[in-house]
Amino acid sequence: MTIDRAQLTLKANHLIVIPPNTEHSYKFLQNSTVLDIKFTADPSFCEMIDPILNKKEYYLNTPSLLMLMQQLHTGATTSLQKKLETCSLTLDTLLKLFLLEFYQEKIQYESLAFVDASLIQIDDHPKIQPMIDYLNNHYSETIDLKTLSEKFHYSESYITRIFRDAINLTPNQVLQKIRLEKGIQLLDSSTYSIEFISNSIGLSLNYFSKFFKEQKGVTPTAYRKSRRKKIESLTLSEDFDLSMEP
Repeated sequence: MTIDRAQLTLKANHLIVIPPNTEHSYKFLQNSTVLDIKFTADPSFCEMIDPILNKKEYYLNTPSLLMLMQQLHTGATTSLQKKLETCSLTLDTLLKLFLLEFYQEKIQYESLAFVDASLIQIDDHPKIQPMIDYLNNHYSETIDLKTLSEKFHYSESYITRIFRDAINLTPNQVLQKIRLEKGIQLLDSSTYSIEFISNSIGLSLNYFSKFFKEQKGVTPTAYRKSRRKKIESLTLSEDFDLSMEP
């Protein structure tokens, strides 16, 4: 495959994101199938999934993503053969599901972005990351400085100092940010009640709602409604194309 004169060798389950108005072409070296998906979307939706649009090359390696891609391929083939009006709606729905699943898989469940590795001087503070990992793995539990002190055998004042030196945050601030990110993940990917989500991340309903609004400017309920509207704005382009090896 060629994108803007750059050569890429595609293998099974490769996913390539091609920006708008980018010249590209295919050259088949063996029997193969390329699913070429063109779509338009509301700018706010594109902004939401921007992290995956900025990187060009991915490899699909999870059952859920592979299943959705296979369903898109089957739906595209059916659409070309039967030209049914319902096919467009099916493809639209499948593409939404794929993009959201892909976004959550590749971006949201990776290491938390707010703890920028460049901010942590590993040579000077090698003890910070294990404690952050502990907070990330036990965010639903009751954790305070005493907990960390007993777990990692440092004084509470020393823990606070090295956190501030490394990332300019206290351990409690890091914990609350982790809980907020986990809450956002559940709001985006589930239909659980706000109370259930708050309890599952170790916060009371009132505190979670108050903290969420302080950080995001809206309540958890308003945030969830806004995200659903953005998702529903995604539509497929009319020139959906399936390119297959003859």
